[in-house]
Amino acid sequence: MQVIIPFKPINPKSRLSSVLTVKEREKFAILMLQDVIDVIKSCNINPLVLSSDYFELKGLKVIVERGDLNKVLNSMIKKQSCCIVMSDLPLLSKKIFKRFISKKKDVVIAPGRRGGTNMLLVRNKNFKVSYYDGSFFKHLKIAKELGISVQVFDSFFASIDIDLAEDLIELLLHGKGKKSARYLRELGFWIEFKKDLPILRRFH
Repeated sequence: MQVIIPFKPINPKSRLSSVLTVKEREKFAILMLQDVIDVIKSCNINPLVLSSDYFELKGLKVIVERGDLNKVLNSMIKKQSCCIVMSDLPLLSKKIFKRFISKKKDVVIAPGRRGGTNMLLVRNKNFKVSYYDGSFFKHLKIAKELGISVQVFDSFFASIDIDLAEDLIELLLHGKGKKSARYLRELGFWIEFKKDLPILRRFH
C-alpha cells in the first residue's frame, strides 16, 4: 500500500490570510505536513509527498505534479492500493492512523467536519477519487455505484483539517507536542475564554 500526501507549498491555506502572512502560512503548512509525516513514519511507513510545486523534503520522496490532482491520484490507484492523507491534519495520531489502515473494506473514508475527505483508503482499482466540493459524499456515492464495500471512519482528531482561523483553536487546544502548534504559540497565538467559548488571540 502506498501512502500519499498531497501538498501545496506555494501560497497555501489562503483562507488563513486574515491571521497569517504568506510566509507564515508557508512555514505553518510545512510544519503541519511534518506532523502528518511523523505519524505515518511512526507506523513504519514512508509516505510519498505529491506536491503541486518543487519542494525539497529531506529523507522523503517528493513527486511534483502540477496537473489535476484527481487525475494524478486515479492513475496511481489503478496501479496499487493507496491511502491518501491530507497534509493539514496535525492532530492525527499513531493510534488513529493504525486503526484507520487496519480497516478491511474496499474503501475507507475519514470525513472532515465540513464534508471533505481527510483520509481515504482505496483497495479497488476501479474507484475514482473526486476531491473538492463535498468530496466525502461524492466518494460514498462512487463506492455505492461501483457496488464495493465502504466504511466511514469516525474520529474527532482525524476530522480536524486546518483551513479557517477558527480551526487554529482546535490545534492550540489539542496539539500538545505538535510542531505546528508550537509554531503558532511562537507567533504569539493564544486562546482567551469568554463565557466558556474559546477565542483566538495573537500578541503583536
